[in-house]
Amino acid sequence: MATRILTAVIWIPIIVLLFTFAPIWGVALAVSMISAIGVYELLWTTGFVRQKGLCAYGCAFAAVIPIWTYFSGELYLLLAATLVLVSICFLDGMMHQAAIKFEMVAGVLFAAIIIPCFLCAFLRMEMNMGTRLMFALPLLYSFCSDAGGYFAGRLFGKHKLAPNLSPKKTVEGSVGAVLFAVIGGFAFALVAEYCFGMTATNYLALALFGIPLSITAQFGDLVFSYIKRQFGIKDYGKIFVGHGGVLDRFDSVIFVAPALELLLYAVQIF
Repeated sequence: MATRILTAVIWIPIIVLLFTFAPIWGVALAVSMISAIGVYELLWTTGFVRQKGLCAYGCAFAAVIPIWTYFSGELYLLLAATLVLVSICFLDGMMHQAAIKFEMVAGVLFAAIIIPCFLCAFLRMEMNMGTRLMFALPLLYSFCSDAGGYFAGRLFGKHKLAPNLSPKKTVEGSVGAVLFAVIGGFAFALVAEYCFGMTATNYLALALFGIPLSITAQFGDLVFSYIKRQFGIKDYGKIFVGHGGVLDRFDSVIFVAPALELLLYAVQIF
């Protein structure tokens, strides 16, 4: 527990500061790196796809998409790149039918497209909504939800939430996760207004966002737990001591970032 908390104390501020205050090209590079590592973990670390070529195609595509989003964002270029990826993967599969099964190709396409496209919500929010403070929000809601679930579960947890997927998660922890996310959203509104001078801050909306986004964060966590259980692994990696790999730390963020983008677009509070 102490190791997990210490790692969080060190890494969470670094990650939040990077996404909030680094130049936008730095955020694009960070998203590119996180996406490529995430795809590698999902494919290679799990043992699902141990074909170097397929993994390389997926990781390269995941690394390029955030850079493409930063420089262009044109939909036709994304479609062209996706068509190239699909064609290369299936061509490799057809040439090596004995070693490369369809499910491997499908897994590569899923990982390489979903992970970077969801995480590129950070870059799309910058381009379409124009305030960098919101970069902290997907991280804030995800990490507050995770912390709330962890501590509430340890203190009050009695009823298992999804024992077959994540044995330590409890209903009480899930409620605590939502409450922490709501508090985190309200705290963000205070800091945004009184420390950064953001006027007309919608306290109620930012607090209430914590409810659906915490649920989304918990869903994302369970999705990647489901994948881990399928392959019988505990963690996706060891980058974050006590927390695991990139996917262990960013599993909820991958889902929260696009969900928040849609919410902000829908209500137009920034």
